[in-house]
Amino acid sequence: MSRLKKKRTGLMTVLERKPSKKEFLEDPDSRESRKKKAMDAKKKPKSTFEKNRSQVKDKAEAAAKLVQVPNGRLAAKIKAQAKQKQQSEES
Repeated sequence: MSRLKKKRTGLMTVLERKPSKKEFLEDPDSRESRKKKAMDAKKKPKSTFEKNRSQVKDKAEAAAKLVQVPNGRLAAKIKAQAKQKQQSEES
């Protein structure tokens, strides 16, 4: 008693020619197009110039934030209350 192997040829479609690389890349579900998208989305290392430029930009943004913080709403309220106290003492 020997077992028969499954025949899977009935479900497959046989193409006359293999699709070209361009056709594979046009199909969004193909392995090649997904691979290309992944390669494009992969994080590329920055050059030394870009690293330096981003560090300078970050420092400038941090300095700008420090300048803006003392002029916040709470500080304005405290200053307004101090002025009111001075005016009430003077009157």
